[in-house]
Amino acid sequence: MKRAIWAGAASGWLVLLAGCGLAANPQPPTLWLPEPVRDLTVTRVGNEVHLHWVMPKNTTDKVPLKGDQRAHLCWINGAAPPPGKPPANPPPSIGLPNCTNAGDDAFAPDKPANDTAQLPADLTTGAPRVVTYVVELRNHAGKTAGPSNPGWIATGAAPPAIANLTVQIQAEGVVVHWQKADPQTGLVLRIHRTLVAQPGASKSSEASGTPPPQEQVLEVDLDKSDPGQALDRDAAFDHTWRYTVERVLKVDLDHHPLEILGLPSQPATIDAKDTFPPAVPTGLAVVADEQSHALDVSWTPDTDIDLAGYIVYRRDVTAGTVAERVSGKAILVPPSLEDKSVASGHRYAYSVSAVDQDGNESARSAEVEESLPQ
Repeated sequence: MKRAIWAGAASGWLVLLAGCGLAANPQPPTLWLPEPVRDLTVTRVGNEVHLHWVMPKNTTDKVPLKGDQRAHLCWINGAAPPPGKPPANPPPSIGLPNCTNAGDDAFAPDKPANDTAQLPADLTTGAPRVVTYVVELRNHAGKTAGPSNPGWIATGAAPPAIANLTVQIQAEGVVVHWQKADPQTGLVLRIHRTLVAQPGASKSSEASGTPPPQEQVLEVDLDKSDPGQALDRDAAFDHTWRYTVERVLKVDLDHHPLEILGLPSQPATIDAKDTFPPAVPTGLAVVADEQSHALDVSWTPDTDIDLAGYIVYRRDVTAGTVAERVSGKAILVPPSLEDKSVASGHRYAYSVSAVDQDGNESARSAEVEESLPQ
């Protein structure tokens, strides 16, 4: 009797479970393997290797990562090829074999990551060769879903650092001076110009055109000679600029164009204030206009980009006076003047100067004499 009752109760329990049903089969627990890095970039500066990538936000099981994740850096001799298409469910591993440890760190998920590794001493001498850096993201058990894409650098000696960087303003632009070094095949000097400050109101020449860029990079070839200076013609006047420079060795190894950056110089800052006057006007001519009782003065227009206008000077040769300004207090914009404040029978000598938007005035042109007939 008891056996029959138990059997009936068990049967009812099974029916109850069947009536509730299960949504899906149970899933295996996640291994918390971060997805591999796929956007690693690597730059060598001096004897340091700078690595940058964006951390994944999910595990290989598409589970959001929580907290800082372990990153293992290592390098391999030679140019390791890029990985193929990653499998849908990469198996966990203990990392790449024969990959020399370059450091360990931890980074937040779904954020940019930056790290720096010291280049081993034996990789800083000798002929340049390729070395591959990778990042392996590991779980709490030290397992990884695979290495990142490779980042290649060149070994060998880094170019010498720049010493005694100075900058100087000239009418043609900013002259950058540095200490010379021996030329070398593939060597360039890379000049970085950064805008520090600019005037509150743009000059009219800027307002109608394109403002200067916030940053610009220039290069000077050093493979045949080192001039020790370069002229930056694009540094706009009336702005404050900061310059840094470094030597860069460009090499092509195993079909990989690579660069070894020397250490950057100390910055040099300059207030590129325009203290240079425009060109002296040319083509001055004076013609008597008897009908208007005036002397018509004209000249060739100045082509300076920041030209504001002109000042006309006159002296009475007959009366023996000194030259004085006759074009008024305001800057004269058109390249001509009708002078009606002249006396018949007197001979006058005219000259003209150009003025830029910073108030710099050029020297006066050569005088041209003319008289108004009686």
